[in-house]
Amino acid sequence: MDDLQDLYSELRGSRSAPPIMDARALFLERQMQGSWAKLDEAYTSYCESRQRILRQDPDKQVDAKAKDRDQQIRRLKRKQEKAQQIIKRFEELLPQLKKLADKQQSQEARKAKPAESKASRHVRPASITPDFIGRFSELIGDRQLDLVSLHFGFKPLADISDVQSDAAYLLREGDRCLLIAAEDGAVSSSELVCRDLCDRDVTVSLSHEVMVQLSVDRKLVLLQQQ
Repeated sequence: MDDLQDLYSELRGSRSAPPIMDARALFLERQMQGSWAKLDEAYTSYCESRQRILRQDPDKQVDAKAKDRDQQIRRLKRKQEKAQQIIKRFEELLPQLKKLADKQQSQEARKAKPAESKASRHVRPASITPDFIGRFSELIGDRQLDLVSLHFGFKPLADISDVQSDAAYLLREGDRCLLIAAEDGAVSSSELVCRDLCDRDVTVSLSHEVMVQLSVDRKLVLLQQQ
């Protein structure tokens, strides 16, 4: 969601910024309830940090004898206007996310019954075209996430039963994302050999437990067909 990225850019460096970035990541992972909760956390934090400024009366706050009184009044008013604009953006985004979260919750409730396994929905590395890999490798960070989210679904790994072999995963590594192909390890069935699809000479072996922990830390998701 570009609106969340724009809001993050506005507040970069403040204590409200990290939960906004978390909200965006959760939105891309289609975890709408978590996304809404993180944005609400950022909203509460921002309102608390701007409470004192918004309560001030610029005409009364600035010393009447100050030589640059008019300049100080204008500066304070600009800060208030900026804070009000950002609060308004929060208050526009929160209901939108809440609506999506409620819709998702309703859909999940209707599906809360025995269902066929969805393991077959995972994306196999061979199905990812060289053209897509080329476009992915030219991007970085959020732009990589945006590209992948247009073509695939994201499934977090709740436990080791969610780990799939012959599957494609998205791994977040700092400001970059990696598309990796996971295959059964030659030594142990409890670990996968993960190969970077953009640089196939780069491989690493990961245990199922490590992959689940990476997913819990929101650094790894299994790619699924939409």
